[in-house]
Amino acid sequence: MAIGAAKLGARVDAIEIDPAGLADGQANADVNGVTDRIFFSQSLEGDMHQYDLIVANILRPVLLEFAETLSARLARGGTLIISGLVSTDVPDVGAKFSQYLGAQPPVVYQRGEWRALVWKT
Repeated sequence: MAIGAAKLGARVDAIEIDPAGLADGQANADVNGVTDRIFFSQSLEGDMHQYDLIVANILRPVLLEFAETLSARLARGGTLIISGLVSTDVPDVGAKFSQYLGAQPPVVYQRGEWRALVWKT
């Protein structure tokens, strides 16, 4: 997702908590010629600002662990997209994020077995 956004002209802060995933992401950004537009980090902590768009495609347990931190990074009027979920993930993930996003329920999109949740604040 980060590479696609960078190819469309966005400046991207990409977070990858897995060291191997981080190395792969950096190598893929290099191959795609977007290393000047993607800034990698292994943590959501630190001196990052709020974002108009946050896209997270990670596993349910990680989403639940970082729900408060991700939600706090979303700017007022922003959009949060969480993808890579299966139907059984939706109730827990939706409820957890909604508690930090003003109890607003997400719009749920589905394609086959996969689900994506979208909040617009």
